[in-house]
Amino acid sequence: MEKVEEDTLLYREGGFAYHVLTPTYRDEVLMVLSRAFCTEPVCSGIEEVKPEMKTNLHDWVEFVDYWMDHCSSNGMSVVALDEKKGRVAGSFIVRDLLMKPEGFEEKYSNDAYTLTPWMQFLWHMDAEATKKLPALGEPGKAVDLWFLGVHPDYRGNRIATYLTKGVTMLTRRKGWKYATIEATSYFTSCAAKSNNFTAYYEIETKDWLWKGKPFYTHCKKPHGKWTFWVKDL
Repeated sequence: MEKVEEDTLLYREGGFAYHVLTPTYRDEVLMVLSRAFCTEPVCSGIEEVKPEMKTNLHDWVEFVDYWMDHCSSNGMSVVALDEKKGRVAGSFIVRDLLMKPEGFEEKYSNDAYTLTPWMQFLWHMDAEATKKLPALGEPGKAVDLWFLGVHPDYRGNRIATYLTKGVTMLTRRKGWKYATIEATSYFTSCAAKSNNFTAYYEIETKDWLWKGKPFYTHCKKPHGKWTFWVKDL
């Protein structure tokens, strides 16, 4: 791992250095996020009853890679570094809430991909939250704190909370009005709460319908509720 320029340093907490994400760490962050989401709760649950819906590392790499150029260069994403071992411990990537990479929407509207229902669920959340706060649908108003992942070796160090603190600070500096989090796990919701986000929409995963029927019905506790969080910056 190359040495990080000091001018990207935001702060040090709990033995980790938190930096603005730059393209230098694009691929390392891509892999950490993709590996983290291999255990995404609803995806892990659905594969127990529908083995054909199992998501693998390459599925998540393909999914997250759509966003990495944008998120590693917009000055709003954060990476947590273990400086002693020279490793990426975690990251939180940020996007314009209304931004969609070329080809992404078409791909994840296609039933051939195992992550299509997952993405459709997120779009459902976006739409419901925007009904309650229409400004979210206005260009230039809201950023999405999009993908939060911590390497399994580093979980339990409050990295998610400190990553959320960092991206919130950066988006505020950039002049955005709202920061949003689509929490698909209990732990992401805990990080949102500790950073004073407000829940605008919540749904039990078993109650969401895919093609008219419940789909994500086997999510294990403490997970099982998806929440759309908003913070007025």
